[in-house]
Amino acid sequence: MPFLREITPGIGIRAGIWQITESEETLLGMVNLSSSETATYASFGNELRKRQWLAYRILLKHLLTPQSSDIIYDLHGKPFLRSGSHCISVSHAGELAAVVCSPLHPAGIDIEKIKDRVIRVKERFLQEKELKVLPAENHLEQLYVYWGGKEALYKLHGKPDVDFRNDIYIHPFDYLCITNKHGRATLTVGSHSKDYELFYQKIGEYMLVIAY
Repeated sequence: MPFLREITPGIGIRAGIWQITESEETLLGMVNLSSSETATYASFGNELRKRQWLAYRILLKHLLTPQSSDIIYDLHGKPFLRSGSHCISVSHAGELAAVVCSPLHPAGIDIEKIKDRVIRVKERFLQEKELKVLPAENHLEQLYVYWGGKEALYKLHGKPDVDFRNDIYIHPFDYLCITNKHGRATLTVGSHSKDYELFYQKIGEYMLVIAY
């Protein structure tokens, strides 16, 4: 079944995960693209990229029906609903596509396939105090919670004036807590700091993180 799961990490927050098993033609038959969307779709040279792009539109349609799921983008590439009914964020990696939507406040989402290479670059996106609290147990998976949390907050903010390492701080969290996969992060822009909730979940070989 292509629709993998729906997640509700917080009040008013709905997320969906799509496992992309369909052909490009099948996915195309599940959406109605505008002329501008058709042009964007045709500009992708990679078939997987096309399927990912189609899949998160199908997810939004699934989560928002009967409301409109038409997407537009701002100057920084952040997606918005044309109707303005919900804040949205999208992500994709490999065979999975993910979206989050909220009528209440901004949210960001990131999904990544877990690979060893993140270990080699962890000093580039983690502060010293973040590195110090990372235990050896489940080290790789926790690195992806940190990376995904920062990526999700970057998408939530929607502007390029945020530095992953210095402006986003992930507070220590209990990764092995089974019943409450939540954490907290602080985003600082200029002189203003704000705390956000994080939700994380390992899905097979992937790590999903939602910020709100």
